Amino acid sequence: MHPNAGSSVKGSPISNLPAEVLIHILKHIHSTIDLFNALCVSRTWSECSVELLWHKPAFPRYETLQKMARCLLRPKQTFTYSRFIRRLNFLSLSDRIRDNILSAFTSCDRLERLTLVNCERVTDKILCRVLPNFPDLVAVDLSGVVGVTDQPLIILAQTTKGLQGINLSGCSNVSDEGILAFAKHCPLLRRVKLSGLATLTDASISALASSCPLLLELDLNLCGLLTDASIRDIWVHSTYMRELRLSHCSQLTDAAFPAPLNPDRWPQHDAPRPFPSYPSDRPTELPPLVLNHGVEHLRMLDLTACALITDDSIEGLISHAPKIRNLVLSKCGGLTDRSVENICRLGRHLHYLHLGHVVKLTDSSVRTLARSCTRLRYVDFASTFVLTEAKREITDYSKIVYFSPTYPFSSCQPYQNCDV
Repeated sequence: MHPNAGSSVKGSPISNLPAEVLIHILKHIHSTIDLFNALCVSRTWSECSVELLWHKPAFPRYETLQKMARCLLRPKQTFTYSRFIRRLNFLSLSDRIRDNILSAFTSCDRLERLTLVNCERVTDKILCRVLPNFPDLVAVDLSGVVGVTDQPLIILAQTTKGLQGINLSGCSNVSDEGILAFAKHCPLLRRVKLSGLATLTDASISALASSCPLLLELDLNLCGLLTDASIRDIWVHSTYMRELRLSHCSQLTDAAFPAPLNPDRWPQHDAPRPFPSYPSDRPTELPPLVLNHGVEHLRMLDLTACALITDDSIEGLISHAPKIRNLVLSKCGGLTDRSVENICRLGRHLHYLHLGHVVKLTDSSVRTLARSCTRLRYVDFASTFVLTEAKREITDYSKIVYFSPTYPFSSCQPYQNCDV
């Protein structure tokens, strides 16, 4: 007879698992209903699964959000539910989020991600009161919160030293003051989206580039006051940059981009320019930007409507960033076949190319493009009426080719279902 045959085993084997192991097992339950059922099994399971259930609450209806807000405000709670919440996303109810609802989540002091996209009714006053309670924030999305100003951003920057991502697209009232606060207090920033902040100047962008060396993504679309000076700082300091958007930054010239590796190809200051300098009272011309390092990580670059750049910019960019995957040069009217020949050096790395309204292209360079970049998935030649037979040849090489003159140039994302 086995020595333990007569002894009674108290509880099931799974009840003897350490809490850390049980939590790791329960993490693999992706259904909210199944996780709720696991919570009801026993007190031990409840203690291990309740945090997972509250980790990222969902709000399918406004009534669900109200119910959770009331629960967080109760004086007596079975668990400290607010400490379990790590992510809050109010996108699905953005039109109904007001200050009183947001204030109920003030006690979530372990919050890591906050999404307030298009919550236009949220005011500066409540943001200044709520944001200091979230010192562990890693990412904040305030895009479309048109009323936000510099004051809550300064408080956010001073509170969250480990912030890695901030989205302020469309927050037109934000100025250099708020961005400078992030540059000063948040050196770990990786993703910064500032699209539509028309009042930003070189000072704030240069500060970001020099103070946040880990930047991976920077969106500066429609920041029309930026000049060559701040963009040069991005190339110098942001060596890990993967995505850079400079759409409609109309003041940028060749001086904003790395010079070609061959010194003989550097632009001469006394050489005639196809476009006049802008603004006309620019005090001095910047020298060629000579980089002692490559930009090997760059995968996406948007230069839509940067009409002052020429072939020199493209040659310098390709020589320093040889693995670009998505290149947007729509409405860059100064580009010629020489730019396409340099783009061909990207070879198999290039997947998406936008050349809409670049009217100086001819069949010769496009044929070379078709044969060199064999993994092209999408090419935009909208309104490039000079092309003739090359269209057919590049269609044979590429899966998706787009020639219509109605391309939405403000977007960088390629169509996935276009007819050839």
